[in-house]
Amino acid sequence: MRGDRTGGATRRLGAAAWWFVAGYGVSAVGTGLCYPFLAIYLSQFRGLSAAAIALLLLVLAGAAVPMSVVGGWLVDRHSPRIVAVAALLTQTVGWLLVALGSGYAAELAAVLVIGVGTGAFLPAVVPIITALSATAEAKVRTMSLRYLLLNLGLGAGAGLGGVLLGSATGYRWMCVANGVSCAVYALIILFRVPLPRSDGDAAQHRERLVRFRPGLNYALLLVAQLLLVTFGLAQMESGVPLVIRTEMSGSTALVGGLYAVATAVVLIGQLPVSRWVERVHKTRALITMGLLWAAAWLLGYTAGALTGGPRVALLAVMMVTFALGECAYSPAFYTLVERIAPKGTLGRSSGAAWAVFQVGNTVGPPIAVFLLGARVPLWLVLAAAAVAAAVLLLIVDRRMHAAHRTALTAR
Repeated sequence: MRGDRTGGATRRLGAAAWWFVAGYGVSAVGTGLCYPFLAIYLSQFRGLSAAAIALLLLVLAGAAVPMSVVGGWLVDRHSPRIVAVAALLTQTVGWLLVALGSGYAAELAAVLVIGVGTGAFLPAVVPIITALSATAEAKVRTMSLRYLLLNLGLGAGAGLGGVLLGSATGYRWMCVANGVSCAVYALIILFRVPLPRSDGDAAQHRERLVRFRPGLNYALLLVAQLLLVTFGLAQMESGVPLVIRTEMSGSTALVGGLYAVATAVVLIGQLPVSRWVERVHKTRALITMGLLWAAAWLLGYTAGALTGGPRVALLAVMMVTFALGECAYSPAFYTLVERIAPKGTLGRSSGAAWAVFQVGNTVGPPIAVFLLGARVPLWLVLAAAAVAAAVLLLIVDRRMHAAHRTALTAR
């Protein structure tokens, strides 16, 4: 298990890795332009009912989940670079179809295409970063930069979209811009992100694909991820602002200010936290993250018993605590996925992880609404889920270290 601490190994990124993460940021700007405003466009400018909008969003998410699994198979069967390019161009087609706005059936087809492209693209990310990273430190840094630029791009795109969204025509042009951003990223990968042939070309698996047997450690890791996403990341986008607005009578200005604090912490803390992740075992980084999130939720629960300035201060500390834990998620989790994945199955391992992520992100908001409607203390449920995830990760950590000691003894 000494692979996490390589000492003198460099974290320097090559030119191809810089192009890959920069393109990710460009694409994220386009995503921020469109995704947050899709439901608003469909309701306000297209006049669709809540049920019709829900069906479109369900098709979008429903297509992405199975395509993450299929995309992972394609990555192992072919080059992750080719899969990524094809998936991005598929997303381009989908957003251009939304821009055409030619009726509900066309919009159903459009979101289906977008979901297929999104789901197929995600499993290629970790294999590409792995192939481009000469050292473990470079891999962690590339994962961190990807997450940093994702947040920067989403924030910039959402801010710009809020200014530009004023009519149906305005949103359709935003969809065109998003489609162009996907196409630009596809071209960047095609012409500026060559992969080392031994890592990027899966020719050794084309004649006979390696059987996918992820094992107990990976299954436990995915269950922990499901808990962390469903009762963690997804709740920051749904349950938390709902609780602050309804149960704490917080203003929209307060909610916006708290999320501005959290975003600032992620942007400022991402790279420093990633340097810490480089030095520790990735399971222990994720355990720390889970415990930080549990502490954050307990701070939220305590804030509910306070009023005025003390409540606001405690909520701000909660957001900072959660954001610091979030900084460890991408560099630690996906590096661990790569480590646990059996040889020749990284695409399918990544695809399964992304599918679980999307399931958690999809079911998290309705779970929050249900719990609040049932008068269940949401903060305590979230804290319990975070602790449960940390326990599962501790089991994985112990199993991995035991296997490592056994391997050393056998030498």
